Amino acid sequence: KMAQLELAARAKAEQEELEKPKTDNDYYRDIDNVFKLLNVEPIEMEFGYSLLRLVDEKSGGNFIDRVVIFRKQFAMDMGMVIPSVRMTDNPEINPNMYIIKIKGEEVARGEILVDHYLALDSGDVTSQIEGIDTVEPAFGLPAKWISEDKKIMADVAGYTLIDPVSVMITHWSEIMKRYAHELLSRQDVNTMIENVKKTNPIVVDDLIPKVISVGYLQKVLANLLKEGIPIRDLETILETLGDHANVLKDIDIATEYVRQSLKRTITHRFSEANSLRVITLDTQIEDMIVSSVKKNDQGSYLAMPPDVIQSIVAATNEEIDKIKDVIPTVIILTSPVVRIYFKKLTEQFIQNITVLSYSEIDASAQIQAIGNISLGVKATA
Repeated sequence: KMAQLELAARAKAEQEELEKPKTDNDYYRDIDNVFKLLNVEPIEMEFGYSLLRLVDEKSGGNFIDRVVIFRKQFAMDMGMVIPSVRMTDNPEINPNMYIIKIKGEEVARGEILVDHYLALDSGDVTSQIEGIDTVEPAFGLPAKWISEDKKIMADVAGYTLIDPVSVMITHWSEIMKRYAHELLSRQDVNTMIENVKKTNPIVVDDLIPKVISVGYLQKVLANLLKEGIPIRDLETILETLGDHANVLKDIDIATEYVRQSLKRTITHRFSEANSLRVITLDTQIEDMIVSSVKKNDQGSYLAMPPDVIQSIVAATNEEIDKIKDVIPTVIILTSPVVRIYFKKLTEQFIQNITVLSYSEIDASAQIQAIGNISLGVKATA
């Protein structure tokens, strides 16, 4: 009987081998296999050979566990579930390199020395430690890779030490925050809507699809995520859109009303001990922006001469440079009607600034103005 089983198993294996395509051409004769090539993963990571053991759980790697922890925390903080990550090895890149892709295109890369620690100067370093100069990939800070045997010495000297997996997960998580608005799909939004339906079916049935579509809601949520605003309170977001149905044609203005309804969330996210240190915008610049707003069938846009835009951007940069060492997050406070236009005007020139309006700050919060953006001389729009 055992011999019969062995013969049957061998016959099955031989049959499978015969059915298996001998070449790529044989495999792709089946048109369904060609269509598989068109699939684009939302998030991909490619790893050089040396980094595989940081990812492989069988080798003790915990990178995947750290991704899971981040996904849970991001869902709790921002109200969005980050899609699954496709991880592959790439023999064609540097063995110490990793590449992060969003929807098939590379958006970031970094290099890791596996048996080393990344040492950052915290500002309290008492003595220099020998190491390999590098740049911390997430925030672009100058750093050094130091070997294991220098770890204690570097710690005593005042360096902040980061292990290789933490360097990589920090970089990856910052990229996820930056591109979250692109990763939010209509399917994700539909799942979120179904979740709200379980507790408040009326708000969903009244709005979707009679007043707004799933696609429209996706764009509003993406607008919020792009500026770091959590979308957990979907009920309030839906109710606000329903209350302002008359402005829905202009999605940017509709998003502004939603932001104002989330003022407690916004205040909590950007304040420290219920206090905000901000740069204000001079009334002259605000008046120039308001007078340059034009409207068409699709909504409103800013029509401003390039030299005026350059002057405003230069004045903004100058004010930011004065306080960037004092506060980690630059917040510029404007009047409600100006906020969206000032944000769009500056975002292509200045990275990592938060623009809020007075209507988005909870009344209980304390506002401390530590700078003011002005042109200094009279300019005309």
